[in-house]
Amino acid sequence: MPVRTPIRLAAAAFGALLLALTILVSACGEDEPDLIRVQLDWTPNTNHTGLYVALAQGWYEDEGIVVEVLPYSGANGDLLVAEGVADVAFSFATVVPFSRAQGLDVVSIAAVLQRSPTEIAVLEDGPIERLRDMDGKLYAGWGLPYELPQWRTVIQADGGEGTAELVVLDTGAYDALLAGRVHAVEIFVTWEGLDWDRQGIKYRTWRHSDFGVPDRPAVLLVTSGETLDEKEDALIRFMRATLRGYEFAVEDPDEAGRLLIETAGEDAFPEPELVYASARLLADDYYLASDGRWGSQTLSQWSGYPGWLYENGLLTDDEGDPLSSEPDWSAHFDTEIIEAARE
Repeated sequence: MPVRTPIRLAAAAFGALLLALTILVSACGEDEPDLIRVQLDWTPNTNHTGLYVALAQGWYEDEGIVVEVLPYSGANGDLLVAEGVADVAFSFATVVPFSRAQGLDVVSIAAVLQRSPTEIAVLEDGPIERLRDMDGKLYAGWGLPYELPQWRTVIQADGGEGTAELVVLDTGAYDALLAGRVHAVEIFVTWEGLDWDRQGIKYRTWRHSDFGVPDRPAVLLVTSGETLDEKEDALIRFMRATLRGYEFAVEDPDEAGRLLIETAGEDAFPEPELVYASARLLADDYYLASDGRWGSQTLSQWSGYPGWLYENGLLTDDEGDPLSSEPDWSAHFDTEIIEAARE
């Protein structure tokens, strides 16, 4: 039988103390939440509803995640995730192909909207009755590299030459159309279209996808490859809560709209009824993929519109030269994070 000397007893007690401290420190580390910084692409709006619903419901906390919402500053969200300033950003299928072509480390991890909410709009009592009437006419836009090629494509698809002219007015484009200074603009039918309906403005619209421009999963959640490697588990938990938020927005758009206003701040939404109308339209027509799920992405989607950009010579490298070979579209998106979040 071993002799219990004071030295042995002290050593045993010290070892037990070390073990207890190790367990305590480990437990504290496990309880410490992970920070996910989310960069917005604009001021808070209904495209962000699922994020704000999950914040309001405490679902990120349930997953051990602290979300820091980074306000829109005009900076490219793709660049911010590539540089590690943000972990996740709201972005667009019209932006990510350009970012990757120029070498940015950015990957889409969820499609927020499954199709584009932007449509060509003209005033009903104006001179434009069909798209080919836009030949030689003026449209107001943002000066983005794909705008003129899109206009050329849709006008030619309707039998015109594709000679519309661009004036860059950004958000002033809508007022310019209403004042009769331009003939056409592109609007978000999920926001400006609803607002015009509310005001009684008479207008007509056309979808690009009906005239030769492939549709796309318009709004995306993106991260970087580095963040995918370093924060995979945290991203899965972030996505699990975000998924719940958007599923809630589909099931109860009015309550989701209320939570968006309450959480993002009433000052951001001076017209609450517009929020509710937008939330309903997004829930009905935009959030869910053909498989009935939110967030899904497919290779056919990513080889559609981005492929059209490549075929039209719009994608350039970091020196401004057109890409000499078509990108690997499967590298532009990741499905593992959201599939793990569904489990």
